[in-house]
Amino acid sequence: MEGRIIFINSVKGYGEIDTQNDTFKRLRFYLNKLKISVQIDDTVSFEIKTSQAGNKYATNLIKVQRNKSKYNTEDKPKWYAEGESKEFWFIREIEPRLDVDLIINPEKKVKPWVIDFYDKTNNKYADLKTQNTPFFTAKKYKYGEIPYDPTYTVTFNRKDYEYYKLKYQDSDIYWNIKWEQLEYKGEQILYVNGIWRSKFQNLLSKIEKGEVYLHQYEHRVNDDKNAKDSYLFDLRDQDVFERLI
Repeated sequence: MEGRIIFINSVKGYGEIDTQNDTFKRLRFYLNKLKISVQIDDTVSFEIKTSQAGNKYATNLIKVQRNKSKYNTEDKPKWYAEGESKEFWFIREIEPRLDVDLIINPEKKVKPWVIDFYDKTNNKYADLKTQNTPFFTAKKYKYGEIPYDPTYTVTFNRKDYEYYKLKYQDSDIYWNIKWEQLEYKGEQILYVNGIWRSKFQNLLSKIEKGEVYLHQYEHRVNDDKNAKDSYLFDLRDQDVFERLI
């Protein structure tokens, strides 16, 4: 199983792992049993054992090598707060340069999880997807008949696809893409920084025709909180993406 270290008490000799799993929730581990050094926010794999008192705990911790990112990819609250700040940045800095009148969705005041924007020009909703970490291993998969290029590969969660299909089929998706890392394990990509727009209906069409790859996140197999899989899209596909900036 895997999880994220969220607490270490070196004085009392234990720490805690957030498993992102509703059954196990947080598991304690003991520093005197570690064969490695760990710190808060590390992703680790581990075994679960039961103490004589009947309590579950984590043991045999191994650090999982992850791609660099601003926060641990399973730290949903931090990414949620980051996303909220990006929404206000987009309205302040980007919206004045667009051909539509966008506002923060008023429903977010009482339901923070709803879609981000309302498009007053076209009387419909819109959402913002900000991505800063490239999908370096994308070339293993194909976009239709063509291998993905990590430079231009973006991800769209299956949970979002299902949610928009149910509630926001007429929505637009704005993509704020700025790669903050250009190399990983010998794979180098080009720098990309820009704003794109997609109609959800065009994303939907590609998905339902089976033309995009659905990637399963290997570190979220037992995760009950974060998206377990995402569809991979190519920013160069002009049937789906319109570059705005």
